[in-house]
Amino acid sequence: MTVNEKLSFFVELLRCSYNIFLWSYTPDLKLLSSNCPPDASAGEMISLADFSASISEYVQSGQRFPLILDTLPGLLYVAAFEYEGIEPVRIHILGPASTGRNSQILLRNELDRRNLSVRLRSVIFRYIDKIPLIPTTQFFQITVMFHYCVTGEHISNEEIQFAHGNDSSASDEIQSISGEHRGIWAAEQTLLQMFREGNPDYQKALAKSSSLSSGIRLDTGDSLRQQKNSVLVLLTLCSRATIEGGLSPSVSYTLNDQYAGMIEECRTTSSLSALARTMLDDYMQRVRRAKTDNGLSPQIRSACEYIIMHPQESFRISDLADRSGYTEYYFSHKFKKETGMSVADYIRKVKLDHARTLLCGSQMTIQEISEELGFASRSYFSSSFQKEIGMSPSEYRRKNMKL
Repeated sequence: MTVNEKLSFFVELLRCSYNIFLWSYTPDLKLLSSNCPPDASAGEMISLADFSASISEYVQSGQRFPLILDTLPGLLYVAAFEYEGIEPVRIHILGPASTGRNSQILLRNELDRRNLSVRLRSVIFRYIDKIPLIPTTQFFQITVMFHYCVTGEHISNEEIQFAHGNDSSASDEIQSISGEHRGIWAAEQTLLQMFREGNPDYQKALAKSSSLSSGIRLDTGDSLRQQKNSVLVLLTLCSRATIEGGLSPSVSYTLNDQYAGMIEECRTTSSLSALARTMLDDYMQRVRRAKTDNGLSPQIRSACEYIIMHPQESFRISDLADRSGYTEYYFSHKFKKETGMSVADYIRKVKLDHARTLLCGSQMTIQEISEELGFASRSYFSSSFQKEIGMSPSEYRRKNMKL
């Protein structure tokens, strides 16, 4: 079967349950074909306009995983990319799907803000009530199958990418609707055990747990709030598991508070998903580091924990030495002997690790992050980040925010 034949069959199967449409475009986003009624396609073009820059940048980057487009409040699309060798030949977009019970109200409010013609408004409103509501877990499964139809590649939910439009402040979230809870406890325990052990292959366990449930079975009527609640629960569980794995309780609780605040600041599925991945990776790296730090003396371990918990401070080695009860010279010598790096290098590494979290999980500018972490200037921060991480702060943010 050709790609078009596979897609045609796939979409017809989907339309047995969901009134969803397929558009195919050239790499420069010229429409090739669609099964959407002509009068409804005008509304789709408004959503596509919000994403043209993001899609073009994504194609130019050479990435091939499917891209979920979190567009106008309550509307969701997914793009799959067809290649011949290394050249993109077609972009296929499936949608729209509704992201929650509150989607239609939010969508109507957003359209009121736009200067649309009376004809176009009437066309869009005519189709609002027909947009299908698809639970998070099921939409991810559809995305994985959609990608397979286009590329023949098997991927997991973790490899799905996210993008939001130009007006992301108005975006709503994917509706989280869980089914029965069979098997969730066992999958959850497997995931938490991997965090206790510092096992970096936790993504597979997370994907299995996510496939069984998409979150708390509490219909708040606010899909953004519902999704945040689920991530907060995951944060709490993982922070406690990492304590059992050897991470200092004070460090774990401090991180918990920081990430909880970042979760509350998220306003789109894109930023929330990116933050959740960053959060879990951060905890995993820290528990692995804690297991290798068991040979540290109590004084040096205490100093390391204090630095980790206060990355915004401007540390003086003399103050850290006083906290440890050592002279500055002896403390510096002992610290390097036990950790393998100087106090200044350790402080800089901790600050840059925290900078990565802020770049992925906050809307702070690079200048604000530089000032927050006490770097003398933005240029010094950027050069230090480049040297430690291997890329500039802006490049790191662009790659890890999945925009």
